[in-house]
Parts: sequence; structure tokens; C-alpha cells
Amino acid sequence: MLKKVLFTSALALGLSAAPASAAVIFSDNFNTENGGTPMLNYAGFANFTISDGSVDLIGSGPGGTSFNFLPGNGLYVDLDGSTSDAGLMLQDSIMLGAGNYVFEFDLAGSQRGSTETVQTFLYVNGSPLLGPYVFTRNSADPFSTQSISFSILGGGTVGISFSFQNVGAPGDNVGALLDNVRLSTVPEPGSMLLLAMAGAGFIARRRRAL
Repeated sequence: MLKKVLFTSALALGLSAAPASAAVIFSDNFNTENGGTPMLNYAGFANFTISDGSVDLIGSGPGGTSFNFLPGNGLYVDLDGSTSDAGLMLQDSIMLGAGNYVFEFDLAGSQRGSTETVQTFLYVNGSPLLGPYVFTRNSADPFSTQSISFSILGGGTVGISFSFQNVGAPGDNVGALLDNVRLSTVPEPGSMLLLAMAGAGFIARRRRAL
């Protein structure tokens, strides 16, 4: 008897809250960046690349304090740097296999009188696949957790990353504030709103049963 095993590389993406049982596999609170010292137009992040503009590393750390709009949160990122051009902040790719995941981050308002909008994209193997996911924060909004849940189906692994970019008023230096980025596994899918399925081909393998 012939048995065909079909592997489908696909991605299902949705929005949901993270269950309590989620296990963190990546986290970054930015507190150790630049030796704990704030820096305007900072591009030396350990886990992110900045392009097409700039972001600021602000807040308070052991190395100093600068523009600490929300005390008690250590260092965090102003997503519109001091060059009048908000940068694209892209997370370094993480290889993931089949499973359910949730990507979370804390987002606050600018604290400087403006309403700011942040766009987030999901990248698969270096290419933007889904988005933008749009998050709007009023000026005085404190840090609150935003989440994007997704599932990877099939065999093998894919490189997953996310980007952040402030899309407020052009030409200013005021952006939403970002902190506590984390990626977790989710043992149970729970309630998930599936938004898209992106097929990426299949590999068929035959195995002869004796």
C-alpha cells in the first residue's frame, strides 16, 4: 500500500489576546542598549535594524536620563527620531517551526500633545507578507500591550520578523513610544480570528508500507 504524506508551508495570521500559558521565546525591553544610556537617533540595537529614517532611545537607565516621559519604564524607543524622518524599525528574523505564536509589544502615546499612528508588518523569510496592522495612540496614553497572534502550519521552519514605523505628521520629531517587545509560543490556539492563508507550495513524499 502506498501512503502519501503532504507537507504544506502556510501561514495563518490573526489578532487575539495572549493566553496565560504562553511561553516567552524572545523578549527585549531595550534597557541594556547603549550601555543603559539614552541616545538620540540611535541605530545600534541588538535585535533590530533601523532604516529609512531614525528613532530615539530615551527614558532612564544606569547611564543617564533623557526625555523620560514615562518614569519607571527604564529605556524605551521614540519611534520618530530627531531627523524629522521616522525610521523603519525591523526586528531580526527568528526561525520558527509549526505552532501557534503571539507577538506582543507595549505602545504609549507621544506624551507631547500629538496623536500618533504606528504601522506593523509581518515578514516571512525577509519579505513583508501581512499588514499593515495599525495602532493609534493619543498623546497621554500610557504603555499598554498590543498583540498579534499567528500560526505556522506544516513542516520545516520559516524566518519570522515584525516591523514598526510611526506614520504621524511628516517632518516632526514626535512619535509613539515602544517598549517590551516579546514573542511567545501558545500551547493552545484558543480563539483566533484567521485573516489570511498564504500557501508556499508543498513537498510530497511517498512511503511504502510493508
